Amino acid sequence: MSLGKLNSLLLIGMMALCAVSCKEDEETSTPPSLDGILEFSAPEFIRPGTQLTMVPHGVTHPDGEELGYYWKVTPTMTKYDTTRFENGLDKLGKPSDGSFTHTFSDTLQTYSVYGYAYAQGYSYKSSSVYCTVVSGGINESITNLGLSESTTSEVIGGKRYYYTTVAGTDWLMQNIGRSTAGAPYRKCSAMSDVFGRYYSYEEALTICPEGWTLPSEQDWIALAKASGAEGEIEEYSNISGIAAALMGNAYFNGTRLWDYWPEVGDITNASGLSIIPAGYAMLGARDASPKQDENIDYSYPNAIFKGYMEYAAFWTADTVESEDDMAYYRYIIAKQPDLMIGKADTKSFGASVRCVRSK
Repeated sequence: MSLGKLNSLLLIGMMALCAVSCKEDEETSTPPSLDGILEFSAPEFIRPGTQLTMVPHGVTHPDGEELGYYWKVTPTMTKYDTTRFENGLDKLGKPSDGSFTHTFSDTLQTYSVYGYAYAQGYSYKSSSVYCTVVSGGINESITNLGLSESTTSEVIGGKRYYYTTVAGTDWLMQNIGRSTAGAPYRKCSAMSDVFGRYYSYEEALTICPEGWTLPSEQDWIALAKASGAEGEIEEYSNISGIAAALMGNAYFNGTRLWDYWPEVGDITNASGLSIIPAGYAMLGARDASPKQDENIDYSYPNAIFKGYMEYAAFWTADTVESEDDMAYYRYIIAKQPDLMIGKADTKSFGASVRCVRSK
């Protein structure tokens, strides 16, 4: 065979291979995409047995045709649930917007909700949100705080408060979570009885139950001395080496809240206060007529929550004499061994509240 014929055969073979390859690419190419981004929302934290309805939006068909929607919640659902077919109807043949309603179980854990928009001949669009079921009872979401039915407590206004006595003063062992003021973590109402709520200084002055008050700087100093602080303690100064005695070695839905830091050492909770790192809030302005929702608290619509698992911040009753609209708060940082002092705006800063009662 001549060299020319051989080259011709090789060229023909290469063209044939190219044709086959192109055909395979056409057959396996990704289908076109639907327009937009699929969106739906749900609270980050909910109570056991909560029923939520997710409403999908944001995706359209390039040709204006109808879309279908299907959903799944893990780890509880094993199959997908189609809430709307491409004809715009649900499983019962009724018009549907694709909304998905789900009742969450009582198990305290995080659930993933997956939603999908689809149409024949197009790649589906998907999105997901996460909902964590929480409970504020004893040894429910928060565990290992040392609370039990035998812990000293009393019922005030229909709610039971647990407390410990330090240096002749009763201290509440949990953050106040009264919903008449303040904001819950991530604006989720279910968190009021878990982390307590974040109050402005002005709210904190009136939020304690009857017979209890906001602790003064002197109350905090007395607590520090009883918890192992040594030497003279100057007012409105950091108090060395007692953070571990104030921290509670607690868990939130099975996750340890305070990480171990060598600078702090082992958590002892010698004070019995069982402090957790609920962080703090930049509350912003309060809405005088907030939108009503049983799962989301809109009292502070622009609130930003910071310092979860790192900080614990508590108002004192003391204002800053030299600065208008400023008050002192005490706080703990995860990696610092000291009880710190800070000052913040009385209207916009949100801190936790622990109340005291003198003997």
